[in-house]
Amino acid sequence: MVQGKPRIQRQMSLWYEQYRMPPGSTRRYQYSIFDSVQVERTTVNMEDAVSLARGMPRVDLLVVAPTELQLVELKPNAQLKDVGQVHQYKRYLDRDIFLKQHLNMPVSLHLVTLKENASVRAACDAEGIQYHVIPLSELPPPPD
Repeated sequence: MVQGKPRIQRQMSLWYEQYRMPPGSTRRYQYSIFDSVQVERTTVNMEDAVSLARGMPRVDLLVVAPTELQLVELKPNAQLKDVGQVHQYKRYLDRDIFLKQHLNMPVSLHLVTLKENASVRAACDAEGIQYHVIPLSELPPPPD
């Protein structure tokens, strides 16, 4: 049932867009976070620029909604370590050089999975992360 990770994550992102994304929002799939801490350490040579672009953390889905940013991690089988990853991406996002005009808005955190995990749900609840389990019957077909 569950295909390769990039393909299934794309299907999960389509589900999120259909069922959870607020009207009037824009989305960025596989958004590279350009953390100012990393950007400021580089020189102006091409090798550094290429290395920097490849090495930036990527959030699975970033939603720019009218009233907030939504940081969405898509994990077919979410684990406890993924709760920490969501928080780490939030720290990076707070320093993103391209989102400065949006960083005065609240940021909501979301962990989306295909399998219920009571431990992960409890950790998300305790950490202020919204936990979403996609019903397999609602999973859109893979894009062409």
